[in-house]
Amino acid sequence: MIDNSYWTCPPDREVHGWGEYTITILHPPFPTTTDRSTIAELAPHDPARARQVAETFGPVEAVLEELPLVTTVSDFPATRADLDIIKVGCWGNIIGISDPALADNGNECPLLAETEAFHQRYPDARIIGSVSSDMGESHSENTIHLPDGPMLHYTGWDSELWELTGDPRAILHALGIPPESLAGQDAELDEEDPSRTNWHAFGDLALGPCAPWHFEAVQMSAFRVRRTKDYTTLMEEIWRFED
Repeated sequence: MIDNSYWTCPPDREVHGWGEYTITILHPPFPTTTDRSTIAELAPHDPARARQVAETFGPVEAVLEELPLVTTVSDFPATRADLDIIKVGCWGNIIGISDPALADNGNECPLLAETEAFHQRYPDARIIGSVSSDMGESHSENTIHLPDGPMLHYTGWDSELWELTGDPRAILHALGIPPESLAGQDAELDEEDPSRTNWHAFGDLALGPCAPWHFEAVQMSAFRVRRTKDYTTLMEEIWRFED
């Protein structure tokens, strides 16, 4: 295993905590349905393009090693060395990134920073970010960027300390989704208490059947990377390790 990094703790240090941390970039054509019960037929994964995405991703200073292909099913880090593994899928007009560097404690908002950077890079795309992590207390961060349209950012703890930027109804209007059509669904808005809204499911409305996550048959690339110094410092603050 290659270990050439800014970390101050050893690579075999056990990780306490878990998380799911994804960014999905959907280029046109966009789906005509919000049905998320099945997945659209994806183009074959492109490993060479995935490496290019990994090499230019904000938390990554360098790609050190290309690992065997993996699926889009979540797997949680067991050791500090696992935190240096980034997964990237490129399926035609869809790019998916899963990276533990996106986990946050509500202060730095790395997901917002990276999805904003992608929005500048791909202004015609729908960019959806979703992070859930638990290091003793659960925290989530979610972003939605639509082309030439509204954006939304939510960050919050299970203790109900939350912050919402943007208008969810403007997102629905841009997607052509009547708010009343969400009644009884997992993406239904709770406008009195936004912390009760499932923002992950709400963001998936923009992806519909193009959401590639949690399918055993969908492959993507995995890379061991060296983090930038700033992201290494942030990850040592966010993630908990065995004493």
